Amino acid sequence: MDQSSSSVSVTVDETDPRDPAVQCDRCGRQGTIARAVRHSQPPLVFRYCSSCWPEAQQELEARQRDEHKQWKEAQSVLAARDVYSRAAFASSSAPVAWSSSSRSWHDTRRFLALIAQPPNGGRAPTTIDLAVIAEDIRAKAAEMDGPIPPDVQDFLDRHSPPAA
Repeated sequence: MDQSSSSVSVTVDETDPRDPAVQCDRCGRQGTIARAVRHSQPPLVFRYCSSCWPEAQQELEARQRDEHKQWKEAQSVLAARDVYSRAAFASSSAPVAWSSSSRSWHDTRRFLALIAQPPNGGRAPTTIDLAVIAEDIRAKAAEMDGPIPPDVQDFLDRHSPPAA
């Protein structure tokens, strides 16, 4: 019987990713609205301005997918060798985790596009879920980079509870 176990510790950084004094790691512009963290030792922190964040985010996510794919392929090779490789299989570490945080409407739009898709095995958001999401977006709007985009405003108008 396999008695192995694993433990994962996740630290959530809810501090504001905006920093007017920090330079963008991509273009050097002063003032950032996004932060990406590779949870290595020591952590690797990248900051991005509003212009650079969408493309930088795509590149970071592609890097994560590639690292995970390479790890999965290595795991498959180890598992296929023989039963004696199980120790090596169990001891190889998954890629280092990443997290990101921003005050970019780009991310809000990506999230709204995601929840608009048909559910894949789970349940669709309920009317109450959508109202809570709209309330959360509206509550953070003043902290976001720039005015509310028209498509996000449309979501808020459709799903916000009527004014009392």
